[in-house]
Amino acid sequence: MHRRFAFTALLAALVLGQAASTSANTVFGNLGASGTDAVGGLNEDTGPNANPVKFVAQGFSAASPNLAVTSISMWLFGDPSSVTLGIYADNSGSPAATPLFTSNTQQVGAKDLYSFSFSGANLSNGVNYWVSPVNSDVSWYLASNAPVGQNASGYTFTGARESTGGAWTPSNFNSWSMSVTAVPEPSSLAIVSVGIAMAGLAVARRRRTPA
Repeated sequence: MHRRFAFTALLAALVLGQAASTSANTVFGNLGASGTDAVGGLNEDTGPNANPVKFVAQGFSAASPNLAVTSISMWLFGDPSSVTLGIYADNSGSPAATPLFTSNTQQVGAKDLYSFSFSGANLSNGVNYWVSPVNSDVSWYLASNAPVGQNASGYTFTGARESTGGAWTPSNFNSWSMSVTAVPEPSSLAIVSVGIAMAGLAVARRRRTPA
C-alpha cells in the first residue's frame, strides 16, 4: 500500500511538472530573465528606406529540449512603421535569404518594448538561427550587453550581422535588444505525456493482478 501511494504521488508530481513546463519562458536575450529590462537611448535606423540602407540580424544556437518560439520582444521606435520579425535559418554564418517563420505585424510608434508573436516556430537542438526585421523600417535600440541564454536554457549567442543590401558582414554592434520566449514543442510534450500514461497504466495493471 505504501509503495502504491508513493508511486501515485510521484506520478502526480510528474504531471504537475509537465504542466509547469508548458508555460512560456525567456530562453535567450539581453533584457534579463524576465525579458523586460529597460535600455538606453542608443539606436540605429534599419530597413530598406534607412539612410543608408541597412539590415541587421542577431543570431543564436538553440539547445535541448526542442522549443517552440511564442514571442520575441525588442525595444523599437517607428514613425510609425509596420514591422514584422523573421526567424531565419543559418546559411554559412549569415541569415538565409528568406525567413523560416514570420511573426504577426505590429504598428511601431513611440519608443517601447514591442512583442511579436509566433505560431509553429519550432526550433531544433544544436541548430543556429537568426532574428531580423523583415524588410521593415524601424529604429532598433541596443542594450548594454550581448544577448545570452536565459533561465538555464543553454542557448548561446552566435553573433550579429548587417547588410546594405548585398552580402552580410559582422555588425559594428553585438547588443541589439532582444528577448526570445518559448515553450516545449508539441512533439516533446507528447513523448513526456506518453511516458507518464504508460507509467500510470503499469501501476493500474499491478493493482489488478492477484497477489
